[in-house]
Amino acid sequence: MDYETIDIHDDRARELAQILTNEKAIEILHLVEDRPLSISEISRQLDIPISTVSYHIDKMLRVGLVEVAGKKYGKRLQEVRLYRASNRPILLVPRKSVSKIRKSALGFERLHLISLSVAGLISAGVYAVSRRLLVSVSSSGGNLSVMSTPKRVPVPGSGETSTTARASLSGGPDLAVVLAIVTFVLTFLLASYILRRRT
Repeated sequence: MDYETIDIHDDRARELAQILTNEKAIEILHLVEDRPLSISEISRQLDIPISTVSYHIDKMLRVGLVEVAGKKYGKRLQEVRLYRASNRPILLVPRKSVSKIRKSALGFERLHLISLSVAGLISAGVYAVSRRLLVSVSSSGGNLSVMSTPKRVPVPGSGETSTTARASLSGGPDLAVVLAIVTFVLTFLLASYILRRRT
Protein backbone atom coordinates (compact mmCIF):
# COMPACT_ATOMS: atom_id res chain seq x y z
CA MET A 1 0.00 0.00 0.00
CA ASP A 2 1.20 3.44 -0.88
CA TYR A 3 1.68 5.85 2.02
CA GLU A 4 2.80 9.42 2.61
CA THR A 5 6.08 9.64 4.55
CA ILE A 6 6.83 12.85 6.46
CA ASP A 7 9.89 13.32 8.63
CA ILE A 8 9.33 15.12 11.93
CA HIS A 9 11.60 18.05 11.04
CA ASP A 10 9.72 18.84 7.82
CA ASP A 11 7.36 21.84 7.60
CA ARG A 12 4.59 19.47 6.60
CA ALA A 13 4.82 17.80 10.03
CA ARG A 14 4.15 21.16 11.68
CA GLU A 15 1.26 21.80 9.31
CA LEU A 16 -0.17 18.37 10.12
CA ALA A 17 0.01 19.15 13.84
CA GLN A 18 -1.73 22.50 13.26
CA ILE A 19 -4.49 20.84 11.25
CA LEU A 20 -5.08 18.16 13.86
CA THR A 21 -5.36 20.73 16.65
CA ASN A 22 -7.68 23.09 14.75
CA GLU A 23 -11.41 22.42 15.19
CA LYS A 24 -12.44 24.05 11.90
CA ALA A 25 -9.89 22.01 9.96
CA ILE A 26 -11.19 18.80 11.57
CA GLU A 27 -14.80 19.79 10.71
CA ILE A 28 -13.77 20.33 7.08
CA LEU A 29 -11.97 16.99 7.02
CA HIS A 30 -15.00 15.15 8.44
CA LEU A 31 -17.27 16.81 5.89
CA VAL A 32 -15.20 15.69 2.88
CA GLU A 33 -14.93 12.13 4.19
CA ASP A 34 -18.44 11.33 2.96
CA ARG A 35 -18.45 12.86 -0.52
CA PRO A 36 -16.39 15.22 -2.68
CA LEU A 37 -17.25 18.90 -2.19
CA SER A 38 -16.09 22.24 -3.57
CA ILE A 39 -14.70 25.00 -1.35
CA SER A 40 -17.91 27.03 -1.69
CA GLU A 41 -20.07 24.01 -0.75
CA ILE A 42 -17.92 23.38 2.33
CA SER A 43 -18.15 27.07 3.24
CA ARG A 44 -21.94 27.05 2.88
CA GLN A 45 -22.48 23.83 4.87
CA LEU A 46 -20.19 24.76 7.78
CA ASP A 47 -20.96 28.50 7.69
CA ILE A 48 -17.25 29.35 7.49
CA PRO A 49 -15.75 32.06 5.22
CA ILE A 50 -14.46 30.81 1.85
CA SER A 51 -10.98 32.19 2.60
CA THR A 52 -10.76 30.09 5.80
CA VAL A 53 -11.90 26.94 3.99
CA SER A 54 -9.41 27.60 1.17
CA TYR A 55 -6.58 28.10 3.69
CA HIS A 56 -7.30 24.79 5.46
CA ILE A 57 -7.83 22.84 2.22
CA ASP A 58 -4.46 24.09 0.88
CA LYS A 59 -2.72 22.92 4.06
CA MET A 60 -4.45 19.55 3.94
CA LEU A 61 -3.46 19.13 0.29
CA ARG A 62 0.23 19.78 1.10
CA VAL A 63 0.18 17.26 3.94
CA GLY A 64 -1.79 14.61 2.07
CA LEU A 65 -4.97 14.52 4.17
CA VAL A 66 -7.12 15.74 1.26
CA GLU A 67 -6.92 15.14 -2.48
CA VAL A 68 -8.59 16.55 -5.56
CA ALA A 69 -11.46 14.21 -6.41
CA GLY A 70 -12.48 15.82 -9.67
CA LYS A 71 -13.85 18.97 -11.26
CA LYS A 72 -17.23 20.41 -12.11
CA TYR A 73 -18.45 23.60 -13.73
CA GLY A 74 -19.98 26.39 -11.65
CA LYS A 75 -22.69 28.92 -12.51
CA ARG A 76 -20.36 31.03 -14.67
CA LEU A 77 -18.95 27.95 -16.41
CA GLN A 78 -15.78 28.18 -14.34
CA GLU A 79 -13.97 25.01 -13.42
CA VAL A 80 -14.42 24.20 -9.72
CA ARG A 81 -12.31 21.57 -7.95
CA LEU A 82 -13.91 18.96 -5.73
CA TYR A 83 -12.01 17.75 -2.65
CA ARG A 84 -12.26 14.55 -0.64
CA ALA A 85 -10.39 12.96 2.27
CA SER A 86 -7.41 10.89 1.16
CA ASN A 87 -7.21 7.16 1.82
CA ARG A 88 -3.40 7.18 1.96
CA PRO A 89 -1.96 6.63 5.44
CA ILE A 90 0.55 9.19 6.73
CA LEU A 91 3.71 7.96 8.43
CA LEU A 92 5.74 10.34 10.64
CA VAL A 93 9.36 9.23 11.01
CA PRO A 94 12.69 10.69 12.15
CA ARG A 95 14.68 12.37 9.36
CA LYS A 96 17.30 9.64 8.98
CA SER A 97 14.69 6.92 8.66
CA VAL A 98 12.72 8.35 5.71
CA SER A 99 15.11 7.20 3.00
CA LYS A 100 15.66 3.84 4.69
CA ILE A 101 11.92 3.15 4.85
CA ARG A 102 11.39 4.09 1.21
CA LYS A 103 14.39 2.01 0.11
CA SER A 104 13.27 -1.04 2.12
CA ALA A 105 9.74 -0.83 0.69
CA LEU A 106 11.09 -0.58 -2.86
CA GLY A 107 13.58 -3.37 -2.21
CA PHE A 108 10.85 -5.65 -0.87
CA GLU A 109 8.68 -5.06 -3.96
CA ARG A 110 11.62 -5.66 -6.31
CA LEU A 111 12.55 -8.84 -4.46
CA HIS A 112 9.09 -10.29 -4.96
CA LEU A 113 8.96 -9.21 -8.59
CA ILE A 114 12.29 -10.90 -9.34
CA SER A 115 11.30 -14.04 -7.42
CA LEU A 116 7.96 -14.30 -9.21
CA SER A 117 9.59 -13.77 -12.61
CA VAL A 118 12.22 -16.45 -12.04
CA ALA A 119 9.66 -18.90 -10.65
CA GLY A 120 7.29 -18.26 -13.56
CA LEU A 121 9.96 -18.82 -16.20
CA ILE A 122 11.28 -22.01 -14.63
CA SER A 123 7.81 -23.47 -14.02
CA ALA A 124 6.81 -22.68 -17.62
CA GLY A 125 9.90 -24.55 -18.80
CA VAL A 126 9.14 -27.52 -16.54
CA TYR A 127 5.55 -27.59 -17.81
CA ALA A 128 6.62 -27.54 -21.47
CA VAL A 129 9.28 -30.23 -21.04
CA SER A 130 7.15 -32.54 -18.88
CA ARG A 131 4.17 -32.21 -21.19
CA ARG A 132 6.33 -33.02 -24.23
CA LEU A 133 7.83 -36.06 -22.44
CA LEU A 134 4.44 -37.32 -21.29
CA VAL A 135 2.95 -36.93 -24.77
CA SER A 136 5.86 -38.81 -26.37
CA VAL A 137 5.54 -41.62 -23.81
CA SER A 138 1.80 -42.00 -24.37
CA SER A 139 2.12 -41.88 -28.18
CA SER A 140 4.87 -44.52 -28.28
CA GLY A 141 2.70 -47.22 -26.80
CA GLY A 142 0.17 -45.76 -24.48
CA ASN A 143 1.77 -47.24 -21.39
CA LEU A 144 5.28 -47.46 -20.16
CA SER A 145 6.21 -50.87 -18.86
CA VAL A 146 8.39 -50.90 -15.84
CA MET A 147 10.05 -54.01 -14.61
CA SER A 148 9.52 -54.64 -10.93
CA THR A 149 11.09 -57.17 -8.64
CA PRO A 150 10.50 -60.73 -9.85
CA LYS A 151 7.53 -62.46 -8.26
CA ARG A 152 5.97 -65.78 -8.95
CA VAL A 153 2.48 -65.09 -10.21
CA PRO A 154 0.20 -67.91 -11.35
CA VAL A 155 -0.99 -67.47 -14.93
CA PRO A 156 -4.64 -68.48 -15.32
CA GLY A 157 -5.36 -71.31 -17.75
CA SER A 158 -1.90 -72.82 -17.56
CA GLY A 159 0.09 -74.63 -15.01
CA GLU A 160 3.03 -72.24 -15.26
CA THR A 161 4.00 -69.24 -13.22
CA SER A 162 5.42 -66.00 -14.57
CA THR A 163 8.50 -64.45 -12.97
CA THR A 164 7.91 -60.87 -14.12
CA ALA A 165 5.24 -58.38 -13.26
CA ARG A 166 4.38 -55.29 -15.20
CA ALA A 167 3.21 -51.96 -13.82
CA SER A 168 1.86 -49.32 -16.13
CA LEU A 169 2.80 -45.69 -15.76
CA SER A 170 0.68 -43.27 -17.70
CA GLY A 171 0.89 -39.51 -17.36
CA GLY A 172 -1.36 -36.83 -18.69
CA PRO A 173 -1.58 -33.09 -18.78
CA ASP A 174 -2.59 -33.16 -15.11
CA LEU A 175 0.84 -34.41 -14.10
CA ALA A 176 2.52 -31.63 -16.12
CA VAL A 177 0.38 -29.00 -14.39
CA VAL A 178 1.13 -30.42 -10.94
CA LEU A 179 4.85 -30.48 -11.70
CA ALA A 180 4.73 -26.87 -12.93
CA ILE A 181 2.86 -25.67 -9.82
CA VAL A 182 5.21 -27.45 -7.43
CA THR A 183 8.20 -26.06 -9.34
CA PHE A 184 6.74 -22.53 -9.22
CA VAL A 185 6.19 -22.61 -5.45
CA LEU A 186 9.57 -24.13 -4.65
CA THR A 187 11.44 -21.81 -7.02
CA PHE A 188 9.65 -18.73 -5.65
CA LEU A 189 10.49 -19.67 -2.06
CA LEU A 190 14.11 -20.48 -2.91
CA ALA A 191 14.62 -17.30 -4.95
CA SER A 192 13.05 -15.15 -2.23
CA TYR A 193 15.28 -16.76 0.40
CA ILE A 194 18.46 -16.29 -1.67
CA LEU A 195 17.65 -12.68 -2.61
CA ARG A 196 16.71 -11.78 0.96
CA ARG A 197 20.03 -13.13 2.26
CA ARG A 198 21.97 -11.09 -0.32
CA THR A 199 20.38 -7.78 0.73
